[in-house]
Amino acid sequence: MRVGEAQAPVRAGAVGYVQQRYPLFNHYSLADNLLLAARRKHAPADALAHVELYLDRFGLGAHRRKYPAQLSGGQRQRAAIAQQLLCSDHLILLDEPFSGLDVAMIDEVKKIIVEVTTLDELNTVLIVSHDIATTTALADRLWLLSHERDAATGQLLPGATISPRHQYNLADTGLAWHPNVESEPEFAQFVAHLKDEIRGS
Repeated sequence: MRVGEAQAPVRAGAVGYVQQRYPLFNHYSLADNLLLAARRKHAPADALAHVELYLDRFGLGAHRRKYPAQLSGGQRQRAAIAQQLLCSDHLILLDEPFSGLDVAMIDEVKKIIVEVTTLDELNTVLIVSHDIATTTALADRLWLLSHERDAATGQLLPGATISPRHQYNLADTGLAWHPNVESEPEFAQFVAHLKDEIRGS
């Protein structure tokens, strides 16, 4: 969404969706997977140049001829993100990117997400996650989602949908764009507040 400009329906493919299992075409090499995505958005001559750029920026150049089964989990995730960036319009949705990962791998994924946001000033990353602390450390805006409930009884409404319960602008709190934010007392207090809100929902 561009604030102050006329809005138009989102076209198919405009939003890159990186699924939790990082699906790639198993019978294509890494480079061919990326090239297939790039050709959806770029002319053939430009597509190959964009693939080379993303292979380099995501540290995947040495693995270009490998097939998905030959890649590590971290390499598959980087490839899946690069794939979606190549064919979408600067908007990426990550589904549970920290699920099932150890501490070292979570740190690696965080670095990848920061790298994505710095590749282009228009890049926007939406993260759907149950990992409150890690997501908060990366976010500049935060929405807590929950099922709709009856205001009087607190019971789930029939056919209840999930909707935003609270939203926060972390730039206003000084907790956004801070590389060492997780070591700050204010961060721990804010995360504790979020967890209390979630328990109350």
